[in-house]
Amino acid sequence: MIKSEAWFVLAVFVLMLSLGLIYFLRGLAGGGFKRYERVDRQGGSALLGKGVMNFAVWCVEPLVRLLQRCSITPNQVTFVSLLLGLLAAVSIAFGHFGCGFFLALLSGISDVLDGMLARLQATSDRGGVVLDSTIDRYVDFMLLAGCALFFRHQTWALLGCLLAIHGSFMISYTTAKAEAMTLAVPRGVMKRTERYVYLLLGLAASAFWPQGLPLLLVIWVLAVLGNVSAALRFRALYLSARAG
Repeated sequence: MIKSEAWFVLAVFVLMLSLGLIYFLRGLAGGGFKRYERVDRQGGSALLGKGVMNFAVWCVEPLVRLLQRCSITPNQVTFVSLLLGLLAAVSIAFGHFGCGFFLALLSGISDVLDGMLARLQATSDRGGVVLDSTIDRYVDFMLLAGCALFFRHQTWALLGCLLAIHGSFMISYTTAKAEAMTLAVPRGVMKRTERYVYLLLGLAASAFWPQGLPLLLVIWVLAVLGNVSAALRFRALYLSARAG
């Protein structure tokens, strides 16, 4: 029997499949799929291609226009993302993975919306960028901390959560350091978008698995690939700094 909160996951996946079919048919009928400057700037990777990222931005475009008509500000959306991330972390900590998935998904959508809304309203500034980046770090930590609390009695699982937290912050640090030193940002896998998507998939699968095994597997993927990617980024940044 499917747990009640697992219906959140099924509803989201049915919606995404429906939107994916519409997106695919519109792309074929229109002679191509829509591309976004935001996605081109961030770039895809072997773990998350640009096609999926363009599809995600296309899905939330109507929401951006709705927020614009309602006079919602980007900073308000950013703080909503923080609140949803906190609620998702609490849900994960208590083993409610379906609710955690749904709330984390809404938090991630809010994070996409605030930047798009700022560009639409022509209100993007450095203060908003700093706020958005800071909130992102808090949400990243809270979600993985929620996982750590759930797995707190399992040593290897807890270790994976801690390593995943370390990897995520070191990748963010290399990006910030490169930008501060006006050097090219090192490329690699396990950027925030990729980590977020994989964590969502782990939560979604764990809604049907009470012990959270799919989530644990995803966490170890984040831990290993995240820290390897961070090390490779540091090496590239170090060599670039020495060459400059």
